[in-house]
Amino acid sequence: MSRSLVLFAIAFGSTAQASADPLLEMMRAASEEGPLYAYETRFAWEDIDVTARIDPSAEIGQRIDVLSPSEADWSDKFREDLEKMDAGTEGDIWCNEFAEMVPTDASLLDQGASTSTYAFTPIPEPDADKTEQKMMKQLEGVVTLDKTDGAILSFQMTLPKPYKPAMVAKINTFIMDVDCERAPDGRTFIESFNMDVSGSAMMQSFDQSVSRQITKLLDPVS
Repeated sequence: MSRSLVLFAIAFGSTAQASADPLLEMMRAASEEGPLYAYETRFAWEDIDVTARIDPSAEIGQRIDVLSPSEADWSDKFREDLEKMDAGTEGDIWCNEFAEMVPTDASLLDQGASTSTYAFTPIPEPDADKTEQKMMKQLEGVVTLDKTDGAILSFQMTLPKPYKPAMVAKINTFIMDVDCERAPDGRTFIESFNMDVSGSAMMQSFDQSVSRQITKLLDPVS
């Protein structure tokens, strides 16, 4: 085989390998445009079960209406944290935000009649620092997509084995699990979000859990 044919074969092979999966392309191309929704949510705060109604279009300080516990049972710490949560509530509940963390070379893991599941090493966010970038390389990601439009139906990231980001720190477990549901406009929103992290830092152990659920999507507010 001539040298030119060898080079052509190599170039063609590289191009074929680099071709993107059409479903992953659909995932990335999914529109983020749509109305802003109010919703009812349930989340855990320091072992307290909180239910609330969220209106992200309201003025800061009025976006979160706590249904339980009653205000008479609020601690000063809960009140302070609630103010911070209220200020940071902007209605970004959409699952397509995870698309930027899925690389184009994600591997097809499973395929059903209406869904496809991919495995991948997550891509760090653009503003991630060096520690976060190194951490992301240790994680294993799994995403399930709807074959009809590439919508994200679930998203997970796990740490397969303990990892030491620094001499005085160690992460034993990291699990993030997201399940998505359809909104009336077709987009998928984060119906449930659960994250568990445990490890040690500066000779002190830690074990943190975050659990949030949108129990009811209400009418659009804008």
